Amino acid sequence: MTESVYKEKYLIAFGKSLKKIRTDIAKKSLRLFSYEADIPCATLSRLENGTRIPNVITLKKIAVELNCSLPELLQKIEDNIPENIKNFEF
Repeated sequence: MTESVYKEKYLIAFGKSLKKIRTDIAKKSLRLFSYEADIPCATLSRLENGTRIPNVITLKKIAVELNCSLPELLQKIEDNIPENIKNFEF
C-alpha cells in the first residue's frame, strides 16, 4: 500500500477514537463540545471523520476540555486504535 493509504486509514481510526472519547468521557454533542472547547464545529467534525489532520493547538484545546493533558489525550486516542493500524500493518 502507498503512504497515502496508510495515512488515510490512520486518520479515520484516529477520528473514530476521538469521537468515542468525546462521547464516552465528555458526554457532549459535537456542537456543544466544539463550542465549549473554542473549536469550529466543522473542524471537530472533520477530525472525527478522518478528513483533517489535527494540529497541536486543536488537540490541546480538546485535552483541556476533557480535563487531561495532551500526552494523556494522545494515549487515550492511541489506546482505541487497532494495533495493525497504529503500526501501519494492513
